[in-house]
Amino acid sequence: MFHISHVDHTALRTHDMEATVQFYSGVLGLPLLQTMRSGAGERSTRRYVFGAGDRNRLVFFDGHTGPNEGTPQHLDHIAIFVETAEEFDEAYRRVRDHGIAVTDIVERAYGKTFYFHDPNGIYLQIGFETQPDPRVADDPDPVPSARTYLVQK
Repeated sequence: MFHISHVDHTALRTHDMEATVQFYSGVLGLPLLQTMRSGAGERSTRRYVFGAGDRNRLVFFDGHTGPNEGTPQHLDHIAIFVETAEEFDEAYRRVRDHGIAVTDIVERAYGKTFYFHDPNGIYLQIGFETQPDPRVADDPDPVPSARTYLVQK
């Protein structure tokens, strides 16, 4: 059996790479690690890679049209967590101060979070963990395979 060490990257599509860079680097402060282009002419595509913490990356591919209003998306959200309460408060202020609509701060069993959308309509969560999430197995009627695969601590 092999062990997944980490999620290397999440690949996403954008219809506006400039707005994506301004948002992820300018607003959220993620380092832009790589700017690549493949193909030629009309088939040329940009691929930009942002650092998202230790060994995690967000990769955006351009040239895609945005979804129509009301079109369901298959990605629920991307959760980005910070290390301190001060960073959490700064993230909330920074996103809000850039004129981006944010939810209220949500208190959770493990800490607190808030949500907002990036320029591509991707739903993002920023969170701060104050304790391990106590909800390891709180589904009263789990699917059959969950009993087999759930990691017990």
